[in-house]
Amino acid sequence: MRNKGILSLVAVGLFASSLSVGAVKAEGTENGLARKAIERQVEKPLEKGFVDSKTFKQLEKEVNGSQPHSVKGSSKMSRMSSSSSDEYIFETEYNDDFDSADTASYEKGTIGQLLPLNDVDFHKIDVPSSGVLLVAGLSDSYVIDLVFAAVQKDFVTNSNLEYLGSEYEDGVEVQAYQAKKGTYYVGVIDQDNEYIDDNTEYDIYATATAFVDNVNPTKPTVYKVDNNDKVVTGKAEAYSTVTVKNGSKSLGSAKATSKGTFSVKIAVQKAGTKLSITAKDSSGNVSSSSTVTVIEVIAPNKPTVNKIDDNDKVVTGKAEAHSTVTVKNGSKVLGSAKASSKGSYSVKIKAQKKGTTLSITAKDKAGNTSSKATIKVVKH
Repeated sequence: MRNKGILSLVAVGLFASSLSVGAVKAEGTENGLARKAIERQVEKPLEKGFVDSKTFKQLEKEVNGSQPHSVKGSSKMSRMSSSSSDEYIFETEYNDDFDSADTASYEKGTIGQLLPLNDVDFHKIDVPSSGVLLVAGLSDSYVIDLVFAAVQKDFVTNSNLEYLGSEYEDGVEVQAYQAKKGTYYVGVIDQDNEYIDDNTEYDIYATATAFVDNVNPTKPTVYKVDNNDKVVTGKAEAYSTVTVKNGSKSLGSAKATSKGTFSVKIAVQKAGTKLSITAKDSSGNVSSSSTVTVIEVIAPNKPTVNKIDDNDKVVTGKAEAHSTVTVKNGSKVLGSAKASSKGSYSVKIKAQKKGTTLSITAKDKAGNTSSKATIKVVKH
């Protein structure tokens, strides 16, 4: 937080016309609370590679300016940029408390001054969903001992905002916070400004913010899938991409709606097949998988029945493998038996009179019943 760097700044005249100094109110209890809260930030290094190089470079660009080039003979800055007011947000005083905080942006950096003595600046930023809030800071001035931190309104501390650590590169400090959806505030002070009133309107700092979605979507909810279905439906994170797989084979993908509903087209799957369904958000975070087993709703084929005479005590034939075959005389059940893995069955019954009509059905393990086969008992 106390690292010095070279800030690529716009021309001094642009600052003079854009930055407000006269309305600063740098005294009072709130300033003291802000100073304590910001200085309380414990310096700890971020896990290596936590902030990817592309994001770090973008933050560096925002605090440094977009088109830096060398300036010969400058003792204050080694670089300047051709930046304009369109590329920065300039602080506007009074911004010394939460209610008067300036609004920061993820699109461009903020430039400010820390004067007079004891000045503190607040910049608010909205976090759109749970993820990582990154805050970068840099000063061009050796009289500014820049200290900054992200805080909650009124300095509330809880799990909504958790400091993860900081990383330095080329004079830029980047702090990372795990944050839940909400509004947060970047507080900025000059640590030595509490004792030494040596800042001028030419002494500038810059901050920038970025948001990284690192939170996996919740596991999708999946509705019943049967062996007649050609779509898998359910609910997932809004706008996430939902993928249905059979083992490692992808059967189909589709984007969830703004309300989170999804419908993924698939080929019909066999009963008993286990499908896995995941949701991937726009940042590439993938949910844990939901699983669903395809149930059977297609009734078995009508059984075939071998000839039965008035002396037979078994009914034989072929039906769906592992189905339960039932023989009836009218509404009266004469017997049931399970078909083999090859579909053959043998149902024990009492001998029936010549001319009796028997009905034979097959029911699978999902409870689907075939149409009935009928046969008349013949004389032995």
